[in-house]
Amino acid sequence: MQGDFVRAVLQVFRTIGYKLGISAITFLSGVLVTRYFASLSDRGTYALVTSTLLFGSTFLSGYGAFVNYGLNRLKLDRSRLLGVLSRLYLQLASVIVALLIVSVSLTHAFSVFFYISFILAVLPFVILYNYSSRLLQALNEISWVNRMNMVQASLFLVGAAVLYGLNHARRATLSPHLLVITLILWLCTNITAAALIVPIARARAGTRFTPRRDEEVSKPFFAYGNRISWQNLLTQLNYRGDFYAVGILAGSRGVALYTIAVTASEILWQVSQSISLAVFARIAKEERHASIELTERSFRFTFYTLISGAVIMFACSPLIDVVYTHRYQGSIAPFQILLIGTTAYGATGLLTQFFTDQLGHVRFPLYMQAASIATNVLICVIAIPHLGIVGGALASSTAYFLALTLSVLYYRRHTNRSLRNLFFFTHEDRLFLRRFTPRRRSLSEGSK
Repeated sequence: MQGDFVRAVLQVFRTIGYKLGISAITFLSGVLVTRYFASLSDRGTYALVTSTLLFGSTFLSGYGAFVNYGLNRLKLDRSRLLGVLSRLYLQLASVIVALLIVSVSLTHAFSVFFYISFILAVLPFVILYNYSSRLLQALNEISWVNRMNMVQASLFLVGAAVLYGLNHARRATLSPHLLVITLILWLCTNITAAALIVPIARARAGTRFTPRRDEEVSKPFFAYGNRISWQNLLTQLNYRGDFYAVGILAGSRGVALYTIAVTASEILWQVSQSISLAVFARIAKEERHASIELTERSFRFTFYTLISGAVIMFACSPLIDVVYTHRYQGSIAPFQILLIGTTAYGATGLLTQFFTDQLGHVRFPLYMQAASIATNVLICVIAIPHLGIVGGALASSTAYFLALTLSVLYYRRHTNRSLRNLFFFTHEDRLFLRRFTPRRRSLSEGSK
């Protein structure tokens, strides 16, 4: 168990490196996009389009979560499971293309359908990427997942840098079209990422993605997938409920400022997502006792790493004014408040993964998300009219903290474990951490 954990931790470190790299790339892209948009309104519209995509993709991508549970927990035949998933994808893609045709035809009459068309155009490729990524995760091919996650972000950064340079050189002619050009860039980079990951996932799986009808596999697939999809949708509403409340109650300028605060604070989640990714397959595969120990140890390291990161980011928060220009100074206060909530919610994901992939309890996350969303919306309605976007940040952080509290209590109830196991380092943890210090000392002594 200790040896497995050491390998998992080393894998976590590598994954964190990739995640931080992606965060840095995404951050630089966001800075460039924010700086070259002529108005806060364009920045707000771009944020609304990309965020709205997540509602559709998050819901439909939820069925991919069954791959890990089906392969590693239920031990289903790989080709049969992937055949059912492939068949579902083709059905979803056909419906989305039909909706895209209708949306494009309505663009001249209603301008909002112009942006809806972009969302529908990118949606099939985002879902395809998600399904392929989920398969690689279930196969414990984390290195490939890390590499492929860099593709879209890196390509978008290159495109954003080109647009920034062109706009700086030809501001008068390019500025009015930058929103549309940026959306086209966003579409093309997502298409490229999907086109690259599919053959890799197919090769690592060692089987063809042949669509098939299989009632024996379909029954648990859809029973599990439907619940996870609704859970994912509620999760996304929890993530972005305050975002849309700000848009309704504070306008597009408020959305632009709030977007900076949200995206900056969510960099913290790269840590928790890295650990979750590294133990993704093992939480489902291990027997109950070993899975509990893995979950608790991962939670402890995640929770305190998130707290440390939040403290550092809070101290660096005045840099928002420098990096994004003085126009975005109003993002600093909500960013500082959101750090509290993102720290709490970042640790929640590991517990949710244990509930769904080890215990098979997919209903609790639905109830937890529903309670969190209700709290978020209620506080938004009360606070935003009086406090502006700061009220949205307060609502979000409160909702995230509630989600962590409910998850911890549910974990205790279904494992009969003391809360000390989640929040206090054990003797084994300390021994593990000390292993690296003597090694560094011996290396330094040997180099003298």
